[in-house]
Parts: sequence; C-alpha cells; structure tokens
Amino acid sequence: MFRTLTITLASALLFAGGTPAAARGDRDQDSLRDAAAQGQVIPLNRLIAEVKSRPPYSGMSYLGGPQFDPERMIYALKFMDGAQVVIVYVDARTGRIVGRKP
Repeated sequence: MFRTLTITLASALLFAGGTPAAARGDRDQDSLRDAAAQGQVIPLNRLIAEVKSRPPYSGMSYLGGPQFDPERMIYALKFMDGAQVVIVYVDARTGRIVGRKP
C-alpha cells in the first residue's frame, strides 16, 4: 500500500509540475517563431548549417535536440566529436558562437 501511495503521489507531483513548464515552452517557441518571421533571429536550420560549415565543427555530427534560452537569445546545439558530446552556444540574432562546452 505504501508503494502504491508513493507512486501515485510522485505521479501527481510530476504531472502538476510539468504543465507550467510545457506552457512556458510553447510561449517561448511562439515568440521565437515570431522573431524569426520578423528577421530578428536567424532560423535554427540556418544556424546549424553555419556552425557545421566552420572548423572544427565541420567534422562533427549534429545530434539534434537544441535548447533555447529566450532571455539571452542563445541556442545550445549538441555535436558529437568522436566519443565526446560538444555543446556549442550560438547567438540566435547574429549566428556568432559565444561559447563551447567542453
């Protein structure tokens, strides 16, 4: 009984906690789409292509699953360099690479 209660409670907390984040993510995507349509940001597919055309990223595979920080207007793009994942931070407005990890 305790196990069932724990699972039920955990599920309820996950469900309740996930909804606001999902709604916020939808708003972020909508505002990003609007900004791209108005020419304020570079479309994601073009940013990825530009990064992939620059050494040392030209030899890496793009993994997908980009993350976007709407406050800073920065994309985090994941690439595979051999056996290591490399995260490249790109300014969505200019296409400039502003950081890398590792």
